[in-house]
Amino acid sequence: MGQFLKTLARQLLPHGICEYSFRRHDYIRMGLGRSEASWLALSPRQYQCVCDARLHLLPREITSSLRTCVDAGANEGTWTDALLSVFRPERVMVVECEPRLVDPLRTRLNSFPCVEVIDAALAESDGMATFHQLRHPAGSSLLKPRTDIVREFAVNSWDVIGEVSVKKISYDRLVAKEAEVSILKLDIQGAEMGVLSNSTEGLQRTKSVIVEVTFTPHYENDSGFAELHRLMAQKGFGLYRLSSPYDRGARALYADAVYVREGILQKLIPVNV
Repeated sequence: MGQFLKTLARQLLPHGICEYSFRRHDYIRMGLGRSEASWLALSPRQYQCVCDARLHLLPREITSSLRTCVDAGANEGTWTDALLSVFRPERVMVVECEPRLVDPLRTRLNSFPCVEVIDAALAESDGMATFHQLRHPAGSSLLKPRTDIVREFAVNSWDVIGEVSVKKISYDRLVAKEAEVSILKLDIQGAEMGVLSNSTEGLQRTKSVIVEVTFTPHYENDSGFAELHRLMAQKGFGLYRLSSPYDRGARALYADAVYVREGILQKLIPVNV
């Protein structure tokens, strides 16, 4: 019924008014007050940034009261930017080890007292590791990229241009002093399985996880959606939402999955009357 009403509204209302109304409704659903939602909804660009960060896919029970948030694999910091443009988390831990990105990240986020930039790779354990640098920094990884996937991406983006030694930190160690992690955003190019499978206390204090999942192998020894989904269920999380898959006109390559603690999901089930 909800989708039907949206489709009907788009047919009957002027496009701008209709889209503004949907943006405002989405912000209210995320836990924002009506006045703030009305103001934020004026900017289509800002709303698109929130959607690109997949924050609109989280339930109100998460977004209405944010404590610590972790941005692992922060890249240029766009996810944290989107988070802080709308919400007021108590603390944001931004984790990035790509040497080309760490200093620009610190400069970009320096004005936010609640943000800490951590120069390390979130991994299965503490220590040091070889980090494979791709021409496009967003694809750099602790895992070695597969050569057979290169044709699925833009030209000159998937080739390895160097290797550097980086510090590793486990998730349990990273959040050892945090009473609660409201959101763990995990986009670490194939190394997600190692982080999640080796975490116990950290994940137990985590309420939701936004994780990139792949449908075809990208790196040597990476894990696909099926393996990650089984692991998340074992760790006490259920799949709440899945973004539209990304493709370049051929097979589906990857998407973003939103997992939420089962105890929270059970409270979201509507009561039949």
